[in-house]
Amino acid sequence: MNLQEIPTIANSEELIDRALRRASKVEESVRNADYRARLTAVRKIHSVADNIANPLHSYVKAFPSFDNIHPFDKAIIDLTVGVDKLRKSLGAADWARKEILMIGNKYVPKARARKSAEATMKIMSEAYTKMTNVARQINKNLEFLISARSVFRNLPNVSTEKPLAVFAGAPNVGKSSLIGAISSGKPEVKSYPFTTKGVSLGHIKAKYEIIQVMDTPGLLDRPDSDRNDMEKQGIAALDYLKPIIVFLTDLSESSGYSIKTQTSLHEELKGRYSDYLWIDVYSKSDLESKEILDYIDPISISVMNNEGIDSLKNKLIDVANL
Repeated sequence: MNLQEIPTIANSEELIDRALRRASKVEESVRNADYRARLTAVRKIHSVADNIANPLHSYVKAFPSFDNIHPFDKAIIDLTVGVDKLRKSLGAADWARKEILMIGNKYVPKARARKSAEATMKIMSEAYTKMTNVARQINKNLEFLISARSVFRNLPNVSTEKPLAVFAGAPNVGKSSLIGAISSGKPEVKSYPFTTKGVSLGHIKAKYEIIQVMDTPGLLDRPDSDRNDMEKQGIAALDYLKPIIVFLTDLSESSGYSIKTQTSLHEELKGRYSDYLWIDVYSKSDLESKEILDYIDPISISVMNNEGIDSLKNKLIDVANL
């Protein structure tokens, strides 16, 4: 599923304006004025109904079916926009679609039955009013879908068919900088915690294959119930994608987190994901270490001095069996 390919969504006024403009171009060329008015009104009512209902139908179909999507995608949707809110807005759009088509079908026979052009135009006007009122009732829902689409366009398109490495660790230990140095990913980097707005993705070319590398918001050693939504995005990636875990530890403590705090998080994740492939990285190796740890085969890396980058790439390729 590609959340980034959801088409542009119009709000109520945009839908109505487009539908009315298209309907205004509909004309019948018959001599009898009353008969011409009836034929024209029927076509115009159908035109307005279709040009509002059809886009609404396409919006509903463009969003994923929550019963069939990958658990990671569902978790990310829930954390970023809310699954229940999205269901509600999609349900409102589908209700409006059905209601507008029903109004159109109800008023077409009425338009056909009128004897005079004036009476026919009055019926057409009533149909227009009822259909556009329904469309306006769901404007908040459409605005929500527009906002959700904007959020989804910034989410990573993770392939479950390609190798994935998730970079994890406490805030400010250098995950985003390392992702930027090792791959095509360009995460936003700030100097304070939790500013990676969510998971982001880069790629490493390895022979004829690609390794996906995912940056995650900084994690703290605490229960999931106490984690913020950005932390939960990182946990969702670990829970549902079963990646290679690249865990970064900042031995200089310049991140603002003690080695004790970082090793506690290391132990929590190592226990929780004991069957995952794992690579330990000591980040910021250009800075003075406060302590020496006994992790197995760690890779020391300094993005500042471009040290250890190739070693990590080669280790990832080896672990991913490429």
